[in-house]
Amino acid sequence: MLCIQRCLLYANYYSAGCRRQNKTVWLSISTAIVTLYFLLSSPTEFGNNFFQTKDAAAPTISNSNSNNHPPILYGHVHVAKTGGTPLNGILANKFDHVCGHKGYSYDAYQDNERAKQEGVVTLGVGVGWSRSRVNPEIMNTIGYENCDYISVEQPADYWMDHFAYEKFHNMKMELHIPCRDRLEHLMSMCNYQEVCTETTCLTTRGRVMKGDLLFQKTKIACNAKTDEELFASVRKCFLYLERYNHALMEGFDVKCFDFKNQFTTYIDYMSGILSHRRFESEPYIHRETNDPRNKEEECIWYNPVVKEKVDKFLLENVQYYQFCDKCMGSENEIAKYMVVKFVKLQHAI
Repeated sequence: MLCIQRCLLYANYYSAGCRRQNKTVWLSISTAIVTLYFLLSSPTEFGNNFFQTKDAAAPTISNSNSNNHPPILYGHVHVAKTGGTPLNGILANKFDHVCGHKGYSYDAYQDNERAKQEGVVTLGVGVGWSRSRVNPEIMNTIGYENCDYISVEQPADYWMDHFAYEKFHNMKMELHIPCRDRLEHLMSMCNYQEVCTETTCLTTRGRVMKGDLLFQKTKIACNAKTDEELFASVRKCFLYLERYNHALMEGFDVKCFDFKNQFTTYIDYMSGILSHRRFESEPYIHRETNDPRNKEEECIWYNPVVKEKVDKFLLENVQYYQFCDKCMGSENEIAKYMVVKFVKLQHAI
């Protein structure tokens, strides 16, 4: 099945112009490529791929010996507080050639097995580096030459400097960006940001703690007397929003996906592109990066006027939210219908 998916992927990439003009031509190209693959395969390989039964394909083991790579690179723009840590970890545990700040394929199995023994695994500033949180300097030292899917937590300039305009070994890269409801995302960032009663104390995850200082979550000033005061409190919650800017649209093909569907639809989509690992450690152990939210303490949900003002402020002032507003629901959204369409094309051949 992976061989068929790969063939379709190559056909999709190299015959995009034909497909737009004539669906029959596209299907013919796809059929020819898949047929060529089977003709070049040995009889045994043909039988194993075409007549494979459900019992022969266990969910955690893949017998594929294919070293093929997709025709382009894929990049995951890890926008803070959009579920990127478990997404990176799960993809590295399921597929080969995933390289990310929150996990690499080559040692994901053993990393997850260790996490099972440790129980709750907490990641964050001040916790230190590990195989579940790889030092970015080490990532740069390793390089990305053996990667099909790259996930980093860096400003947008990092993507531009290393991968834009096919500068990385003349390889085209497609960026995938998670999109989350603006206000929910804001409140998740507020929940991560913490303040305390002393100026020398910064965060419980990080850096300086003295005695029993009282930490509090950053909150929106719903009772602010002016809009400037309200918006200033909103900005205090912002967390690494510079990981996206509109310059990425010039250097890459950029697609979006729904934060709520990333562990279902999005993983299904990538499973047709990336090679499955031979062994998968299950279940995946969640790495904690934030405390549970208490939505009852979030005043924004009880004040419709503040809610509307803040939502408008976010859309008008944050490029990431502007991108998501235009991308979601467009042809550039990696949505369920794309996965269904891909599967139907496979069955049509």
